[in-house]
Amino acid sequence: MKAGGHATQAILYAALCLALTVFQAPPAFAGEQYWIYTVRPGDTIWDLTEKHCTSVLHWQRIQRLNNLPDVPARGVLPGTRLKFPIDILKHQPVSASLRLLQGTARLVRATGEKLAVTAGVELNSGDRLLVDEDSNATVRFADGSELLVLGGSEIILDTLSAYGETGMVDTRIRLQGGQVDTRVRPGRGGGSRYEIITPAAVAAVRGTDFRVSADTDNPLMRSEVLEGTVAVSGEGEQQSVPAGFGVLAQAGKPPTPPVPLLPKPDMTPQQPVLERLPLQFRWAAVEKASAYRFQVAVSEQFDSLLVNDTSTGTRGYHADLPDGEYVLRVRGIDSDGLEGIDALRHFTVAAHPQPPALIGLGNDALVRDPTPEFGWTRPDGIERFHLQLARDEGFSELLGDEDGYRGDRFTPATELDEGRYHWRVASIDSNGKQGPWSDVAAFVYRPVPDAPAAIEAPALGDAAIDFHWQDAGTGMRYRFQVDTDPEFPAPVIDQSTDQPQVTIERPVASAYYFRVQAIDDTGYASPWSPTQAFTVPGNPWQLLVPFGMLLLL
Repeated sequence: MKAGGHATQAILYAALCLALTVFQAPPAFAGEQYWIYTVRPGDTIWDLTEKHCTSVLHWQRIQRLNNLPDVPARGVLPGTRLKFPIDILKHQPVSASLRLLQGTARLVRATGEKLAVTAGVELNSGDRLLVDEDSNATVRFADGSELLVLGGSEIILDTLSAYGETGMVDTRIRLQGGQVDTRVRPGRGGGSRYEIITPAAVAAVRGTDFRVSADTDNPLMRSEVLEGTVAVSGEGEQQSVPAGFGVLAQAGKPPTPPVPLLPKPDMTPQQPVLERLPLQFRWAAVEKASAYRFQVAVSEQFDSLLVNDTSTGTRGYHADLPDGEYVLRVRGIDSDGLEGIDALRHFTVAAHPQPPALIGLGNDALVRDPTPEFGWTRPDGIERFHLQLARDEGFSELLGDEDGYRGDRFTPATELDEGRYHWRVASIDSNGKQGPWSDVAAFVYRPVPDAPAAIEAPALGDAAIDFHWQDAGTGMRYRFQVDTDPEFPAPVIDQSTDQPQVTIERPVASAYYFRVQAIDDTGYASPWSPTQAFTVPGNPWQLLVPFGMLLLL
């Protein structure tokens, strides 16, 4: 039985040698790539070739390449590192998946079938993915590498395949237009390939983080490398682009030499908590930046974008985000459109429910009503409010604290004392959650000046009349009027003074009325004092004038 087994092996060996005279493995070429396998106990060249190669007949090529004994069934010393040429390894198609989708996207199968996609859909070679504006999608490949496709981009999954059980993959993507961010896992062998092909050039890597954008009007590729190295090829020339550099490649021209990317912006201006809508993002200016890209995600991986926008200044805005924790990512964009190094900043949104807008009683307005009316708007869905009133802007000494007030108008039950006040209002939703406070409004309450009191009776002299009243306080002025009509339609005397007294020239004999009004330093006037009457009598000597004239005759 043992002898028969040896005879069988000898026959098979002879048959293989004869077959190899017909099937010749392609010769190794310059720069040939290999998969490295570490031999385990019990492995033979025959078994390994059968398992990993397109034909068991390749055993001899492997034997020669690795200087092994010319017997395929003989075991190999465990721990030996064997080279397998990439071109003879088994190659089978694999799928990718749409792991995350923010917004909307469309899928065109290789068969022409058109689909509206959702997260989790399987993607295959030949499929076309179109991501709509204001959307983004993350594609995960067989080796765990991921591609973030930004809004307005179109990709074709040109090749999705794997080399048997080696762990190596061949991933080739056509970027027809738009922008992608790529995070490529290092290959488990020299044969792993990851390429992004654009109408202008090709970017090839083995394990790195990089970005690629493609303009469609005048085919142009931009690539920025964040980690590792990217080989950018076009028109028969290649540029090796290291981390921190970018390159341009225009159709019909070789890639430009790599240039340094703009440094990360300083994120100090960004507030850690955002309580107002629209949300406002801030950063410091970067020298030579013509614009900035700002993005928001829930994690530092940025595998799904909630915000993706650009700004020509150092501020960016977004309408709204739910309350929670986020990460802001900002980078400068140079005059060639190359995007720079990212800066990150964590922040919190605590803007809901939105506070109302305060109505009146602000901007240090002067208020004369001791029980003024506080008013505010009513945001949608809000039924309750929290109102606070204080003397100090920090609200450490509350004079009023109305929690759960359902109306949008409020009048205090007690009169205010003279002075400066601050107030604010917060919304409370149906779940009892209180949102941020409104902006603080300030006003000054000053009572209406009292009408002048203790007015003395006029002192009639031969040529003048003196009026006196009680001093209404420092800084007060007075308005004094005299008229023959108690309604004062056309006062014969109407003058101002800063003294609690006035002297007027004695008018002709008649009955008169007078009144006084106090005016404070803001120009606010008190009510008129009660109207008082006085009479200017005629001069008795004047009655003798006609008789004197008769005597002269």
